[in-house]
Amino acid sequence: MVSYKISYNDVLSILNLPQGTTVEALDDLFSYAKCEIEEHDLDDDLLKIDCKTSNRPDCWGVEGLTREVKGITGEKSGLPDISAEPSGYVIKVDPRLKTVRPYIGAAIIRGLSFSDFLIKQIMQLQEKVDFSYGRKRKRSSIGIYNLGMVESPIQYDLTPRSTAFVPLGYEKKLTLSQILSQHEKGIEYGDIFPKKGDLPILRDHRGVVLSMPPIINSNDVGRITEETTDVLVEVTGTNLEVVNAVTTIITQALRDRGGKAYSVEIQYPPKYLDTSEIQITPNTEPFELTINPKDIEKYLNLNLKPADMVKLLQKRRFDVVKKKNSLLIKYPPYRVDLLHWVDIAEEIAMAYGYMNIEPTKWKVMTIGHLSKRSISENYVREILSGCALQEVLTFTLTAPEKIADFMGQKQENLKNNVHIANPVSLTYSVLRSRLLPNLLDFLSRNTHNEYPQYIFEVGEVVKKNQKSVITFTKTAAVLTDADISFENAHSILDSLATQLGITIVLEALVDSEFLEGRTAKILHKDKQIGIIGEISPAILEKWQIYMPAVAFEIDLSMIPTLDLPPLSTS
Repeated sequence: MVSYKISYNDVLSILNLPQGTTVEALDDLFSYAKCEIEEHDLDDDLLKIDCKTSNRPDCWGVEGLTREVKGITGEKSGLPDISAEPSGYVIKVDPRLKTVRPYIGAAIIRGLSFSDFLIKQIMQLQEKVDFSYGRKRKRSSIGIYNLGMVESPIQYDLTPRSTAFVPLGYEKKLTLSQILSQHEKGIEYGDIFPKKGDLPILRDHRGVVLSMPPIINSNDVGRITEETTDVLVEVTGTNLEVVNAVTTIITQALRDRGGKAYSVEIQYPPKYLDTSEIQITPNTEPFELTINPKDIEKYLNLNLKPADMVKLLQKRRFDVVKKKNSLLIKYPPYRVDLLHWVDIAEEIAMAYGYMNIEPTKWKVMTIGHLSKRSISENYVREILSGCALQEVLTFTLTAPEKIADFMGQKQENLKNNVHIANPVSLTYSVLRSRLLPNLLDFLSRNTHNEYPQYIFEVGEVVKKNQKSVITFTKTAAVLTDADISFENAHSILDSLATQLGITIVLEALVDSEFLEGRTAKILHKDKQIGIIGEISPAILEKWQIYMPAVAFEIDLSMIPTLDLPPLSTS
């Protein structure tokens, strides 16, 4: 959950509410954006907001919060203005960034009237999005610059660590190496980058440094004051969908503060992206979802006609196009939480008002208990937890690059994986068929934490089998530390097998993901049930994990002492 501070009087001004509006009344309105007032002090003009959802970064500031509320109060209806005229500004991307921090989005906002209060509000939104949605700036980070000091084209490239500029808050130049070791932001976020190699930098065509993303802005171009009227917003990161979403979120917030948005042309190198080399940001086209009104009516158990649903969705700041037997929902690109028609059903229920839905009693009276599958899974968890491993839970949906490219494989080899037909984001577009890539992804996000790191997961994986889909239950463990070796993983595997009451045999195996001579098949009654080995340094480097690691993964559906048979779906 995300907490942030806003001004009571600022909220009244934005929403055109009368002085004296009670905190309770505002709290009721904010609930429509899944937020509530956690604390308040009207003498100090303070409201502390707690956003109860982690998937609405657009509501982590007063601009997005009040944008939602305006639809409920009737002040606004339908899709907000997301247009952006071409600015003529261009950002050119260096091809070497593809393996470091590959993506960038940008927008220009003109005609702003900054005050000290507004600067602090925008900075607060920036920090909240960077920290939570941007995963402490690793996945995305935001930079805002005084446009009057920037000339196009802008170059986003790599530069030696000896490059120097004056960072924000300093009066003298520091090299990039010095910024990482001396500046508070460099110390805090420096572990995003490898210990060696060139680093990202943003410069205009005269060579004027804008920033060292995602660490720190320059002290001149990167400083916003009350005299600033036009700004350049840029977002860099490692996930293109996230970068584009964050660009739209910040652009929309500044637009809500009276600015006019203009687009920026991003020029990527040839074959850098799977789509066009020229990207225009921010996104000015609404995303779309098609729903069947009958599904919504049945799901919510409400007597709602399509016309009623249209009105409710317009309150939620969507445009709706009526089709023959369906409704086409057009929603703003900053709504990263909408993936399925069930999400639209929730929006309709919120606009209808949960307090207006008559509660019903559950008609099926049963006594709950754990299934045999859950009992078997929990037994494996207990064993591995007893071996001093920490359990993690990762998403079943993942990105093709994580289970292919990062594991030294080609995405063309993912034919037996189940792919989502119309994914909103490539980050969650394919069902995992193994657990190991997810665990390595987890470790790559925790390189700043203390070692050793011993983790495991028990979970489901999915594979295609001709016309059916098979769900298996697997367990995997990864151990990483400076002096970790095959023997460490083998001892835990042996303990697991003993507690499960099975006998296992290891047989040498050559696998490109593991070190040759330090890898083996795990056999039970002459059938391979898994793999164990020391992970190849080449694979660890792709994940930016700089400690040795050993791992094993087992198909639990092949363990006769467990009740975990594969599940087939046609």
